[in-house]
Amino acid sequence: MQSHRLRSILLSAPLLTLYIAGLLVPLCILARYSLAANINMRTSFVWTFANYTKIFTGDLYLPLLMKSLGIGALVTIICLLVGYPAAWIIARANEKRRTMLLLLLLLPWWASYIVRVFAFYTLFGNSGVLNKTAQLLGLSEETIGIFTFGLPALIVTELNLFLPLTVIPIYLSLEKLDWNLVLAARSLGAGPVYAFLRVVLPWSLPGVIAGAIFVFMPVAGTYVVPELVGGTSGIMIGRVIATQFGASSNWSFGSALAIILLVVLLLTLTLLTRVRSKFSGQQG
Repeated sequence: MQSHRLRSILLSAPLLTLYIAGLLVPLCILARYSLAANINMRTSFVWTFANYTKIFTGDLYLPLLMKSLGIGALVTIICLLVGYPAAWIIARANEKRRTMLLLLLLLPWWASYIVRVFAFYTLFGNSGVLNKTAQLLGLSEETIGIFTFGLPALIVTELNLFLPLTVIPIYLSLEKLDWNLVLAARSLGAGPVYAFLRVVLPWSLPGVIAGAIFVFMPVAGTYVVPELVGGTSGIMIGRVIATQFGASSNWSFGSALAIILLVVLLLTLTLLTRVRSKFSGQQG
């Protein structure tokens, strides 16, 4: 018994070491910085809650946090609305066609994340491909607002980046569905909509929630996309945090913002994970 426990400890030691060194230690350092002060653009390691007081009493940072969460929720909802039918089509396709559709879905992921963001950077903007094309075709002599850097460009770019992460978990849930249950519901008089709501949707909810987690978490805290295509209307909390660690040289305040964002995302993750576990248990 003791040898078994010792073996388990030894096998888990590399992962535990990586977890402590790569997650817990940086989090402790971040928390300590958040309780420090910034004096003359230098960090003074006194103990103070001034950074958190500034966040909760100011007029900028909490609304910006809520805006970031709202953008994350909006992108997640659109991904689910687009991704669920796509996952349904893939799950119902024959094996040869299913392989081809999955390949097409994952093909953009063969390119680097930054490369794909820069591809959309060239599309938008006053001198971007979309505005230049519209002017060449005579559709507009002025720049079209929706094709400039801003919130629409941010949302479209995020959709392109994270849509596959919505489709795949939903597809995996639908693939495990016993379609005889749907046929049985239809034979008992259930219409297509009722059979979907009572049989298919509850079964696929774990995949839906997993897809929501995979999209909402990174989008709400993203930095690169708002920096490149967000413009002034697409500023998000991640961009502000990066500025505090960069140009502003206010690491203590940036750490406090990061801690608050992390706590909010962890609470959201906990809630969604519990909901997913509940529906996964019902399936079992």
